[in-house]
Amino acid sequence: MTSIPATSQVSQARRLTTLFSLLAAFSSSFWLFSYVTADPDLWGHLKFGLDSWAAGRLADTDPYSFTALGNTWINHEWLAEISFALAYLALGSPGLILGKLLLGFVLVALMWMACRTRAGEPLAFALVMMPAAATVAPGFMVRPQLFSFVFFALFVLLLHEKLTQGKDRLFLLPLLTVLWINLHGGVLMGLALVFVAACWQTFSRIVFRGKDTGLGSLWLWFSASCLATLANPYGVRLLVFLYETVTLSRDITEWEPVPLWENSFLDLKLLIALFLILLVLRRKSVRGWEVMGIAMTLVAALKHQRHMPFFAIAAAPFLVAGLSALGARIREKSPKFALTAVSWHALTVALAILFGYQVAMGAAVYRSSRMQVIVDPRVYPVRAVRFMNENKIHGNLVVPFDWGEYALWHLYPRSLVSMDGRFDTSYPAGVIEDHFQAQAGPGAWMDLLAKYPGATVSMAPRLPGWKELILSRAPVSGWVLVYEDHNSLILLRDCEGNAGALARHGSRGFQPPGKVSWFFP
Repeated sequence: MTSIPATSQVSQARRLTTLFSLLAAFSSSFWLFSYVTADPDLWGHLKFGLDSWAAGRLADTDPYSFTALGNTWINHEWLAEISFALAYLALGSPGLILGKLLLGFVLVALMWMACRTRAGEPLAFALVMMPAAATVAPGFMVRPQLFSFVFFALFVLLLHEKLTQGKDRLFLLPLLTVLWINLHGGVLMGLALVFVAACWQTFSRIVFRGKDTGLGSLWLWFSASCLATLANPYGVRLLVFLYETVTLSRDITEWEPVPLWENSFLDLKLLIALFLILLVLRRKSVRGWEVMGIAMTLVAALKHQRHMPFFAIAAAPFLVAGLSALGARIREKSPKFALTAVSWHALTVALAILFGYQVAMGAAVYRSSRMQVIVDPRVYPVRAVRFMNENKIHGNLVVPFDWGEYALWHLYPRSLVSMDGRFDTSYPAGVIEDHFQAQAGPGAWMDLLAKYPGATVSMAPRLPGWKELILSRAPVSGWVLVYEDHNSLILLRDCEGNAGALARHGSRGFQPPGKVSWFFP
């Protein structure tokens, strides 16, 4: 019987490890991207997409609110919203989850392709993908920014192909930009990455007499991509809006900076630490354009939490290449550290266990949710909105901005909202500021109602102490509390339009809301 040579055994064992390394990397996304809870803006994105698809055109002005009715509306995510609408029309709520899952796998595949341009090892990729996927995960809900993550990974891949392998496919950048500018405003991050790479390559060529790696191609296709951003329904107005949006401060968690000295965002901080360590250890072999691009995304991530995924995507090829090179160097200088077939098999078993665990955890989430989007009645005004519909209470509705799109999905056109998650795409700055200030307390909320005399219904959040203070001011302000539950208060203005509803409330009362569902919508 012929024995298999030791080198062949090692080679076979290593191929098996490679397979399970990639499976573990993809299963990281399957599990960590398995958020199935509804984002506050999901109802709006879907509603706007469905309405645009049905009308065959985009709305030029806002039809959904009474505080911005008729205002110019720059819907910079219209193409993403139509894609959500088509997925929903085809498969309902599961279509949204399946689409998100597909984009997650595409993202991981593109990241792996970028790592391969740097001869990255699959095992290193699996190790990096765990904290990288965890860093991307908070933003991986059914939102238009999903497309930005995928397109940014495409830009990273094309740059690595050009500047690492000499494979010039940068002509695809303008074509991708035309799609991206209509999907989501994150296109600015992709263009910034190309600009940084072109600037560094130019600087290196002039100062360090570096090689000419096709500077003309870089600047040509960057310029063409900038011009391609004009291929949108709003032209240059959209670019001005995106610039103003980036520079605008918001009192929203995802727009806040990352707290560096707190026990939070540990996955991001692990990636940052690994980046800095490898930068020092491999300082003689780093690519300047890549480091500068990663640094740009790192600054953006530290400034705004919503930009953390871009850092993870940009840094992955550098981290995987660095870990792979360190492993090869250790094996070269110390042959005793070379793994045997048994060691490779042990690694394969560990990766198989990790793969199985992540698949099981992700499958448990999808199974418990029935592959649907979950709407938590403890978070959203599910019962309050059902109460309004069942008791035919409608009118201009003052609502917190994070409930606005839930309300307009269920109540429009019978009710127009005062505010929703579109913010400055439609609403005047004064309306936005008013609603942010109203969250300070029940007194501020009643001041908001007084400021909008056209409002006839208010859906206030029920926070500790709110009911008592609102009740103390409501009669004086001409408002009547008609409904309350664990998270919502509904008030009606004492006016002619509400006369019938208030009469019913004073005599036989309203019908309580029926049973509510946890599934979208």
